[in-house]
Amino acid sequence: MDIVSKFTIASEEGLHNLAMLKEAQIRGMYSGSVEADDLEKYINQQLDEKNAVNDLNNLSTQMVTVFAENKPVGYAIMKHSVNRPDALVDQKAINYNAFYVMPEYDHTEIKQSLWNKCLSVTNKYDAIWIEVYQNDPIIPFLESCGFQMHAQSKIEPFGKDSHILIRTRI
Repeated sequence: MDIVSKFTIASEEGLHNLAMLKEAQIRGMYSGSVEADDLEKYINQQLDEKNAVNDLNNLSTQMVTVFAENKPVGYAIMKHSVNRPDALVDQKAINYNAFYVMPEYDHTEIKQSLWNKCLSVTNKYDAIWIEVYQNDPIIPFLESCGFQMHAQSKIEPFGKDSHILIRTRI
C-alpha cells in the first residue's frame, strides 16, 4: 500500500480533506450517544469553512494528512495551547488537537506514517499532550509512542469521558 503523510494548508483540497475527515471523526465519536439534531448542529459548527481557513492559516497550528493510495484517510492537528494540563505549565508543550485515522484504514503503517510526520514538527517540545475519549481505539498506539495517562476529563461539548495523555521528551 502506498502511504504518505503531508503537511496540509488551507487550499480547496486541504479544506475538503479536513472537512471529510473531521466529520467522520465526529460521527464516530458521538453517533448513538448524542441526539441526532445536536450532532448535526455540532458538525455544521465544526465544519465552518471560514473558521477552518483561519485555523489552518494560524502560525501556531500545523495539520498533517495521511494518504493511502492517494486517498486522505487520517489527519492530525498540532496547536500551541494556553489551556494545557497543570503538569505542563512550565514546559515547552504542544497539543495534538486531533490524531485520527478512519477505522477502515486503522493499520499500524498508516498511523506510524502520520506519527512520524507529526514528530518532525513536535520533537523540539518538552512535551506533547492530547485529549481523547476513553474508548478511542488510538490509545494503544499513542501509548506505544510514549504517551502516558495523565488525567481523566470530559470532552466538550457533550461531556463524554476522556483521558488526557502526555508524552515527554524521550
